[in-house]
Parts: sequence; structure tokens; C-alpha cells
Amino acid sequence: MQLKRLEAYGFKSFAERIVVQFDQGITAVVGPNGSGKSNITDAVRWVLGEQNIRMLRGLRSEDIIFAGSAARRALSVAEVVLVFNNTDKMLPIDYDEVVVKRRLYRNGDSEVYLNDSRCRIKDIYQLFADTGIGHDGMSIIGQNRLNDILDSRPEDRRVFFEETAGITKYRTRKQEALRKLRENEGDLVRLDDIMYAHAAELEPLAVQSEKTMKFRSLDAERRQYQMTALVQQHGRLMQEQDALDQTLRTHRDEEAREMRARMDAEGKKNALEADISAIDHRMQAEEQVGRSVQEKLDTLRQEAALIKGRQDQGKKREEDIERMRVSASAKIDATDQEIVQIQAQLERKRAEIAEKNSQQTAAQVASERLDEIIAGEEQHMAQEEHSCHAVQRVLARLREELAVARNAAHTEEENRQQEEERTRRQDLLAAAQGELAHINHAIDLSEKKMQQFSQEGDQLHTEIGDLRRTIDRDEAQLRQSDAELLRIRQSLDFQRRMQDSYEGFGRDVQIVLQAQEGWRKNVSGTVADLIRIPERYLTAIDVALGGSVRNIVTEDTDTAKAAISYLKRKNGGRVTFLPLTTITVRQPRAVDLRRCHGVIGWANTLVQAEGRFQKVTEHLLAQTLVMENLDDALIVAKQEGYRLRIVTLTGELLNPGGSLSGGGRRKQSSALLNRRAEIETLSDTLRAQEEAHREMRVSLEQKKQELKETSNRYTENRTAADRLSQELVDERGKRRVLEERIADQMATLQEMERAEDARLARGAQLAARRTRIERHIAVCTDHEVRFTEAIAQLNERCEELRDARREQHEHLHTLDVAVAALSAEIETGERNRKSRELEHAEAHRSLNAVMDQATQLADELRVDDQRLSELEGNIEHQDTAFQEHEKRSAVLKDQRLAHEAESRVLDAAVKSAVSRIEAIRTKQHDCDKQLERIHIRMEDCHTRLLSDFGLTPEAAAAGILDVDEASLEKRLRALENDIQALGSVNPNAVEEYAEKKARYEEEEAQIADLRAAKQDIEQIIQKIDQDMTRTFRDAFHQIQEYFNEIFVRLFGGGIAELRLTDKEDILSSGVEILVTLPDKKRQNLSALSGGERALTVIALLFSFLRYRPSPFSILDEIDAPLDEANVSRFGEFLQEFAKNTQFIVVTHRKGTMRAADTMYGVTVEDAGVSKVLSIRLKDYEAEQSV
Repeated sequence: MQLKRLEAYGFKSFAERIVVQFDQGITAVVGPNGSGKSNITDAVRWVLGEQNIRMLRGLRSEDIIFAGSAARRALSVAEVVLVFNNTDKMLPIDYDEVVVKRRLYRNGDSEVYLNDSRCRIKDIYQLFADTGIGHDGMSIIGQNRLNDILDSRPEDRRVFFEETAGITKYRTRKQEALRKLRENEGDLVRLDDIMYAHAAELEPLAVQSEKTMKFRSLDAERRQYQMTALVQQHGRLMQEQDALDQTLRTHRDEEAREMRARMDAEGKKNALEADISAIDHRMQAEEQVGRSVQEKLDTLRQEAALIKGRQDQGKKREEDIERMRVSASAKIDATDQEIVQIQAQLERKRAEIAEKNSQQTAAQVASERLDEIIAGEEQHMAQEEHSCHAVQRVLARLREELAVARNAAHTEEENRQQEEERTRRQDLLAAAQGELAHINHAIDLSEKKMQQFSQEGDQLHTEIGDLRRTIDRDEAQLRQSDAELLRIRQSLDFQRRMQDSYEGFGRDVQIVLQAQEGWRKNVSGTVADLIRIPERYLTAIDVALGGSVRNIVTEDTDTAKAAISYLKRKNGGRVTFLPLTTITVRQPRAVDLRRCHGVIGWANTLVQAEGRFQKVTEHLLAQTLVMENLDDALIVAKQEGYRLRIVTLTGELLNPGGSLSGGGRRKQSSALLNRRAEIETLSDTLRAQEEAHREMRVSLEQKKQELKETSNRYTENRTAADRLSQELVDERGKRRVLEERIADQMATLQEMERAEDARLARGAQLAARRTRIERHIAVCTDHEVRFTEAIAQLNERCEELRDARREQHEHLHTLDVAVAALSAEIETGERNRKSRELEHAEAHRSLNAVMDQATQLADELRVDDQRLSELEGNIEHQDTAFQEHEKRSAVLKDQRLAHEAESRVLDAAVKSAVSRIEAIRTKQHDCDKQLERIHIRMEDCHTRLLSDFGLTPEAAAAGILDVDEASLEKRLRALENDIQALGSVNPNAVEEYAEKKARYEEEEAQIADLRAAKQDIEQIIQKIDQDMTRTFRDAFHQIQEYFNEIFVRLFGGGIAELRLTDKEDILSSGVEILVTLPDKKRQNLSALSGGERALTVIALLFSFLRYRPSPFSILDEIDAPLDEANVSRFGEFLQEFAKNTQFIVVTHRKGTMRAADTMYGVTVEDAGVSKVLSIRLKDYEAEQSV
């Protein structure tokens, strides 16, 4: 097999379609960095099935589609085609040329074609499996792949050896066989569950079948007797109907007579009521006259009372006017006296104001004299302050000269420079000493860190080993969890299918529940579906319900009738229906449960149902008592006279009358009552298992991430240790330099101190001048003190004068206030005098007004006396007219009372007639109700005869038994007792038993076939394991020899070894690579240099190719780390192996190019678009030689 051609369009940088032809030998692909050489390698890898975009140097799938450039728009599709020569039929396909094409659209759609036929990635994997160029092989190696091969775990490295050994197809077959084995085991589990369920149902079905046959015989005879009873009942009801019709006619005649008597009495009563109405009209007229007279009388009396009230008020007003006259006179006298007093006070106040004005004039003169004295003193103090300021100016000049003299010793330039230099030297010395201390501290810390890095490295290496072992153990547990999840899902699916198909309910119930008719929406379901039973009471409720669990609940009787008709049309058997609108609840017997030992409660209280279905549970279970055990149940049954229906938690049943049922019961995992609960349990278990599975997977991913992080920390630890070692060497060198620098600085400072002593000697000459200036300063200071004391004394004198002036001003202010107060009092007195004069005038006016009011009041009282005399005469006249009206009203009332008494007698007669009519109608109504009940019973008989027997009463009369009523009732009770003794009966048990037995036998045969198939698969897996073990062992030993041989040739010596991590388990063992370079000890692979690692991988590649030559191999810049000598040696190996393998090498190295037969150049002409150029070197050399 040979790779003939590669075509690419829109793949990465290949914006235009390229075609690359490949011949036998070595093909080199060269070009500058970024030109797109490695895109050819990625294109081949992608077509061969690579799905990890990161392996193709991308982040998203659309990254492999040409993304556009400044001059070109982006493409929407990427397509790569590989063409293989398959004339040797190495690929298991009947074509001499095999074309593999893969296409990806920007929207994410992907297509794969094999010889223009659509296929799957999986098909491509299988096609190239064990050819050496499969997905897990080393036929395509990039520079980034070198580290993956050497640094991967031994278990991951094993896949390269499996691909080379050619056992990939065996592993694929084994995985397929294991998948079939898991499916087989799942089918076996499912069939075992079904067989268990069916086996549990067969035994009770056999018993039920026999019971059903006996029931059918008894039921046929019972139906004959029931039809006879119904016909006899229909005849009796006809006779009762005739008798009631005759009674009803008699009652109607009596009703007619009583109605006529009632009408006569009502006529007389109406005439009396007309007379009463006339009397009422006359009485109303008299009442209007009486009300008019009464109103006039009331008006006159009110007016008389009003006048009398005004007279009383007039007398009170006379008294008030007299008091007001006396008060006004007194007011006039009082105001006269107050005016005289106010005038006297005003004269005194005016005299006081004149005295205060003379005092103000004297105080003003004294204040002006004090102002003149203060001005003289302030002028003298200003002269003294001027002299003091002159002395202070001289003193300031002397002090400045003293400061100049003192600073003269320090202002010489030489002294300043020496001081600055000494200070700088001291600072340099302190800095150097500080830096030396810091470096010493850093060296100590680095040595401690080196020790910590060593300890952490050992600890991280141990943690990596522990994590790898933990991850292996968790992966095994995860696989076990997968198997458990599969088993639970299969069981849950089986239970749900059983529930959806109503398995176990019988064919008749299934027909109703699976019907597609319009009435089906009003079917609520079976009793088993609608109730929830706690696990503890499951057995007891199952026994208590018996066959009722298969009863079907409907919304109303119409739905039940429609379902029955449907069953008849389908010949589907018989079903018991419970319409919610008609079923009744019989209350349990009154039993004092507190005195009964072992009682749990009435069965209907122990189950749960939706609100409207609670009636169903009470209908079926309200008469059944649940108890702990049989002994307690027998005691309670005896106490209640064997009239209770009792069931125990272990399944024993005590019927009314004393009969007992019990025995062993096989637990059915799919029993009707707990099937829904089992589904919910399995669902909860599945959710819990899935949650645990997710947690295990998350934990595994976390541990893998932790392993990766720990490995990274280990690498970082080693890198940091090497870096710290170099830093430690540098710091020690810095310490030696600083120690020499500190010694030089100390010597220089000693020399500078000697120079400072000489500078101090020159400063003594300046001390004498400072002494003279200090004496002059002392004299000036004395003068300054004397002037300051004089100024202070003058200032005190001025302050005393100012205080006296302030006191004088305050005295003037006090006089001003007093004068102002007296002026205000005089003004107030004047206002008071005027106010009293106004009050005196007002009192005179009030007195005159009071006298006028007294005259007016006397006139009003005289007029009221005259009007009161007239009103008293009118009142007497109106009172006489009102007495006559009262007499006429009394006569009319007596006439009306006589008529009302006669009307009441007639009304009693009418009521008596009405009561008799009502009694007759009540009797008629009773007859009607009896007739209605008879009609209903007759209709019920007619309906039952039609529904149960399909006959009318007349037709049924021809087939009834000749038996009297007593014998009929006796025989029916006997038949009912016999049927009751049978207990619950499944009407379809015979057919169900035959059907389930046939199904059971068929499932037994299926299980036998599955077990045989399981043995065959296990044998196949065992054979595959043996072949894989043998093939892998032989290939591993051979590759190991080739690897050591080629390694020695590449390195010029040394030892290379391949070792299995677990020789006992070859199929799961990892592969370790151990190398010893020439003249060196054995090293870890991570400690090798880049070139050594590359040569190790190259040696492993060539050992694979020697054992199993690959049709072609693509090497992407794996020679980059090699020096020139090793590149030449690498080229020689390529030429040696090119006889059996086609090589495609992406390279920059000239030595590799010289070994190539054909060379392709990849360049970038436009921005971001790769172009491919080719040259056949042998043809070129031939042309050059010519």
C-alpha cells in the first residue's frame, strides 16, 4: 500500500486547491517558518480520523477552515482527500485505489466519504486498524509528539506497541464481544425478572383457574334462580300498581267535595270584608276631622304657652334692667375719682424730670475734662515707644553681627566639602554594611529553601505515585458503577413496560384500559393504580382487597355502561366497575378498638388516595379491620360474635361467620399493588446511583487534574531548585565584593577625622570677636528694659483714666434712662386719664339706654295680656268639638268589631277545608311515591333482565323455574354462600393461566438460548485474549531487540531497554523505556536533553518500522533538536528504511534534505495563503550531470 496523492481545499492556509503527489522513497517538505508546512501533516492526520482539534493546533473545529486574510474572504468549507494504492490489498477493501475524503462546514456539519460513499469516522478507524497508520500508531509524529511519547504514563504508551503488534483489531473485536456479553447479561437479568414474576403468578393462577371453573358452574345456576326471582317480583309489583291506582281515584273524589265547601265559605267571607272596608272609609274620614280639630287645639295651646313664657322672661328682664341702671351709676362715680388721682401723679413725674436734666449737664462737663487728660498721657507714651524701637533696631544689628561671627567658622568652602564627603562616606559604609547583612540573610534563606525544595520534590514524587494508584482504583470503581447503572436502568425499563402494558391485570382489564373510545377519558384507572399503601400494610391490604385490585374506577355509570358494551363487542370477558357517582360507603360496626389488643385500625384509614378517590377505598375497605397477628384477631372476632371481617399483617383473613383463610405467600416483586412503588423506588435508586456516578466521575477528574497539577508542581520544583542554586552562587560572589568595599570605606573615614581636628583649631580665632559683640548686646538690652518699664507705667495710668471716663459715661447713660422712663410714665398717665374720661361718657350712655329698655318692656307685657285672654276662649270652643268627634268614632269601631268576629268564624271554616284538602293531597302524594317506587323497581327488574339475561319480563316468564318464593330464597342463599366461600374469583383465570404458562415455557427456551450464547461469547473473548497475549509478547520481545540495536547505532553505544510494568498481566501492563547513554549512568527520560529525547523516539520509531513496516510515515520536524552529525545519521536511517516505508518529512535541516528523493516547497505568496512547489531531486541531478 502506498500514499499516492493528497488534495486539500480550504484547509487552514490552503485557500486554493492543492495537489501533492507522493512517490516511493523519501519526500521532503521544506519552507520558511509560518508558511504552512505542518498543515500538510495536520491534513493527513485529520483525514485519518483525528477528532481532537488541539492535536491539529486549534481550539474550535472551525479553526481548520481558511479564516480569510486582508486580500481574501474566509471560506465556508474545508476538504482534504487522500488517495492510496491498494493493489496489494493491505486494506481490507475490494478496491485497487482507495479514496478517503473528509469535509467540514463552518456551521459544524461534517462529512466523511470512502470511495465516494458516505461513511462514519468509526469506519475509517476500522479500515486502517493494524496497518501501522492507525489512529494510535506512530506513523505520524510531530515535534510536540516527542514529549507525549516519552512523558506519557506506561499504560498510555502501550497503545503504540499494540498498533505495531497488530492486535488493535483483536481489541476492537474483544470490545464488541464484551458489549454483546453485557447486552446478553442484561437480557438474562430482564428475562430472569420476568420469569420470576411469571413463576410467582402461575401457581396462584392455577388455583384461581380451578376456582373460576367451579364459580362458573355455580354462577350459571344462580343466574337461573335470579331470573325466576326477578320475574316473580315483576308480577307482584304489577298487582301492587293496580291497587294503588284504585286508591288514588277515591282520594281525588274526596278532594273535589272539599274544594266546593271551601269556595262557599270564602264567598261569605268576601261580603263581610266589603262591609268592613266601608266602615274603615268612614272611620278614616272621622279621623281626619279629629286630627284637624286636634291640630287647631294644639296650635292655640302652644301660642298661649309661648305668651306666658314671654311674660315670665319680661319680668326677668325688668330685674336685669334695674341691675344695669345701678351698675352704670356706680361706674360714673368711680371714674370721676380715678381721673382726680391720675392728674396728681402726672404733676409729681414732671418735677422729677426737671431734677434729672440738671444732673445730666454736670456729668457731661466732667466727662470732657477726662478726655483732655487721657490725650496728654497717650502722647507721652508714644514718645517712650519711639525711643524703645530705636534701641531694638541697634540690638537687632548687633545680634546679626554675632550670628555672622558664629557662622564664620563653618562657612569656609574647604570645611563644608570635607564635612559632606565624610557624611557621604559614612552613608556608603552604612549602606554596604546593610547590604552585606541582607545578602547574608538571603544566603541563609536560599540554603533553607534548597533544603525545602529537595524535601518537597521527594514528597511530590511520592504523591504522584499515590495519585496514579488512586486514579486506577477509581477508574475500576467507575466501570463497576457503569455496570450497576445499566442493571438498574434495565430493571426500571422492564417495570415501566409492565406498568404501561397493564401486565398482570388480565385481558379483560387490559382491553378497557387500552381502549381508544371517547368514554376512555372518564376511566380513572384500576384500584391498584389509585391507592398508595405503606410497605408495612402491603400484605394485609392485598389480602383484604383480593380481586378488587383489578376493579376499574369510572367517573359515572354512563362510562361503566359504555365500557361493558365495549367488552361485549370485543368478547373481552367481565370487569367490575366502580362508578364514583353511585358507589356507597357502609360505615363499620361500632367497635371499641381501645379495649382490643393488637388492633392497627380500619383498612381504609391505612391507605392513601386522592381526595375524590377516597370514597373508593372506603367502599372496599371500610368494613375490614387490620390487626397485628392471628391470635389477637381470633380473640377480637370472638368478642364481636364473628361479625367482623379481619385481616392480619401476615395475610390471614377472618370472614364474618368464623371462616379463616391463610397460608404461605410468595413475595412478588412486581405485584400489582406495589408495582408503582417499586418503580418509584427504582427511580430513586437510579437517581442516587447516577448522582454517585457523577460524583465518582467528578472526583476522578479532580484527581486527574490534581495529578497534572502535582506533576507541574514537581517540574516547577526542580526548575526552581536549579534556579535557586545559581542564585546562591551569585549571592556568595556579591558578599566577597562587599566585604572588600567596606574595608576601603573604613580606612578613608579615619583619614577624614584627622583633617577635622585641624579645622577646629582655626575656629578659636573667631571666639574673641564673638565676645565683644555679646557685651554691646547686653548694654542695649538694659536700655530696652528701662524703656519697656516706662511704657508699662504710662499704659497703666491711661487705663485708670479710661476707667474713670467709662464710669462717667455710665452715669450719663443712667440719667438718660431715668428721664426716658419718667417721660414714658407721664405719657401713660395722660393716656389713662383720657381712657377714664371715655369710660365716664360711656357709663352715661349706658344709663340712658337702660331707661329706654324699661319703657319698651312695659308696653310689650300689656299687649301679651290682651292676646292671652282671646286664646283661652278659642281653646274652650275647640275642646267641645273634639269630644263630639270621639263619640262618633267609638260607634264605628263597635260596628267593625262585630263584622271581624263573623269573618273569623268563616276563616276558620276555610282553614278547616284547606287542611282536609291537604290531608287528601298528602295521601295522593304518598300513593304517587309508592307508584313511583313500584315503577322504579319494575324498571330495575326490566333493566336487570335485559342487561343480565337479555330478555323482557314477558319473554323471561317462559323460562322460569316452577318454585315457590320460600324455596327460591333458600336456594339463592345457599348458592350465594357457596360462591362467597370461594372467595375472590378472577373471571379470566382459566385463559390467563393458559396464556402465562405458554409464555413461561417460551421464556425458558429464550433463557436457555441466551445462556448458550453467553458461553460462546466468553469462549470467543478467552480465545481473543490468548491470541492478543501471544502476539503482543512475541512482538514486544522482537521490538525490544530492535530498539536496543538501533539505539546503539544512533548514539554510538549505550543500552536501551523496554520493560513491562506487570509481566503477569500482559494485556493491561504498561511499557517503561529505560536508557543508558554512552559513558553515563542510567537517567530518567525527563533528564535527557532535547536532542537525546528526539534520538530516543527516532530509535523507537525505526524499531517499530523494522518489526512491522508501515506503508508510510510522516515526520514533522522531529530532527529539529539534532546536531549536524546526528542529522546525517538520521538521513542514513531514512534511506535504509525507505525500501519498505514511504517517508514524508517536514524539515529545515540540510542533512535531511540531502536524503530526500522528492522535495516540496511551501511558501506564502499572498497574505496568509500557502502555495506548494515540487522538484524531483533524482531527475534534477540527472539533468545537471548531462
